[in-house]
Amino acid sequence: MPSEPQLAALTGASRTSVREALIRLEERGYIHRSHGARTVIHSHLDQLGTRVDQQRDHLEAIARAGYRPSVRVVSAAFGVVERSPNGPEQFHDLPIGTRVLRTRKVWSADGHPYVMADDVIPVTDTRASEVLETDLDPSMPVFDLAESLNGVAVAWETVWFGSSMLADDERDALGLETTAPALELTYCGVGPTREVAYWCREVQTPAPAQLRNVLVRRVTRG
Repeated sequence: MPSEPQLAALTGASRTSVREALIRLEERGYIHRSHGARTVIHSHLDQLGTRVDQQRDHLEAIARAGYRPSVRVVSAAFGVVERSPNGPEQFHDLPIGTRVLRTRKVWSADGHPYVMADDVIPVTDTRASEVLETDLDPSMPVFDLAESLNGVAVAWETVWFGSSMLADDERDALGLETTAPALELTYCGVGPTREVAYWCREVQTPAPAQLRNVLVRRVTRG
């Protein structure tokens, strides 16, 4: 890449602005800078799929990757968190008695379903469930649903990675004839003062090439 002075001259920006922009690009893994050496562009930028260190709605990610996006709401229902000693293990830590909206959605790229998410969103809106069902579109991104239902504007997520074999109902939702292994992501979205916006458990089967999960990380030695 050109040097900072050259970039400033080419863009008309100050060197300070150019330097700050380069710092942001390096933090995101797009370039690498070494003291006394040239700044180089990440050689695999054209091969980056879905970055797991960044979050955006699946519909947007699919469209940005050049595929036709679609989402199907498998289920959406209001309820409360209950003790379930004989049921499946909960993937969230919401207190018993918390009013929630539970949704299950499947996203497809060019008609190929590859990711399914179970969302649990705390509800602080005191209106009746029947009223909320009329006013809300459950196909909305979970960030928007959460802000509508509990007022929390999500600031960040904590994500746990794992793997699992798809259960029968998950296999059916994804349109698979046989069970299959899947990447499992469990994450909690929180607001700036640590209020819980939502919990999500997501399973992903092999994605189209431009949507493969990728992580760009810097190497620290010594």
